[in-house]
Amino acid sequence: MKKFKILHVVMAKVWGGGEQYVYDVSKEMQRQGHSVFVLVDKSNCLLQQRYAEVATVVTANLYCAAGLFSVNRIKNEILNNNIDIINCHSGHGVIFCLVLKFLTGRKMILFKHNALPAKHDLYHQWLRKNTDAVICVSKLVWKLQTEGLNENEKKKFYLVYNGIDLEKFNKYSNLHKAGAEFVIGYAGRLAPNKGIDILINSFALLHAKYKNTRLKIVGADENGYLNQLCDLVNKLGLNKVVCYGGVEKDMEKFYKSLDVFVLPSVVREAFGLVLCEAMYCGVPVVTTNSGAQEEIIENGQDGIIVSAGDVEKLFEKLKILYMNLELRKAVAFNGKKKVLKNFDIKYCTGKLLIHYQEI
Repeated sequence: MKKFKILHVVMAKVWGGGEQYVYDVSKEMQRQGHSVFVLVDKSNCLLQQRYAEVATVVTANLYCAAGLFSVNRIKNEILNNNIDIINCHSGHGVIFCLVLKFLTGRKMILFKHNALPAKHDLYHQWLRKNTDAVICVSKLVWKLQTEGLNENEKKKFYLVYNGIDLEKFNKYSNLHKAGAEFVIGYAGRLAPNKGIDILINSFALLHAKYKNTRLKIVGADENGYLNQLCDLVNKLGLNKVVCYGGVEKDMEKFYKSLDVFVLPSVVREAFGLVLCEAMYCGVPVVTTNSGAQEEIIENGQDGIIVSAGDVEKLFEKLKILYMNLELRKAVAFNGKKKVLKNFDIKYCTGKLLIHYQEI
């Protein structure tokens, strides 16, 4: 197989599932002998530090005019480093990446990390025509993006599930002592559409019945939403049993301290990397039917699915898991087996590399 030189363009301001995906794919591609570069905004020290662990980091002023003022310098970076493929990981960066494609003659691939329907106006038709390929991270995303397209147009769209770096989660055995506190956890962006308020309200019902329950929340605050969550926790009198840990660096340690992991999203999830991470760490997971989570989880077998936004239903499932250790063990066992079979980053990266050769 050809050894590729790849540029990932990341325009995000906070660390989320899409950014973790780029990190894990970059690490695996480097391991296989490919050269990986990641372009981030020059002001984002967090992204620079994280990606420097797995790739060569390039910086530019991406947040101003969608990066267009930096086109000439990045064009030279691409040519000087003989980069083969430009990977765009944000809709905000498509024009920037297409300009780089036109100036360098390189292939440009768009990664769809959100579950939004395709648009069919002339502008978006032009974008699709000039993009060499679109990677969809779930069947839901593929279906939304290809709806209304003819068969020839659909040929540019590839389904490649996200995967996780399994080696990153093999450092510890289970850190939580069963029978002491019952710990529920959430990891992800702190944003209204993530349903964290739903989780807190459900947890309040659970804690009213079982006083040894605790809730841990980690992730990056988005637009000050943490303040609203703190107000809710205070209002419910849960200050001593709900803990916010900021951006967690050791996610394995976090997952393995839990009895149950919850992803309570009300937004349509494009995938759900944190579910795979928790499942591989041997933690039973509960999530909603808001998006592609149902492509990861078979309800009742390797995870639990509830209706999005339903405080009572989430409480009921958490109560069942609280009371039934054997169910927790069975769901956790099946969940880990599912991730090992389907969501290893090595498998995901292998499919990407095959598509790179085809494009």
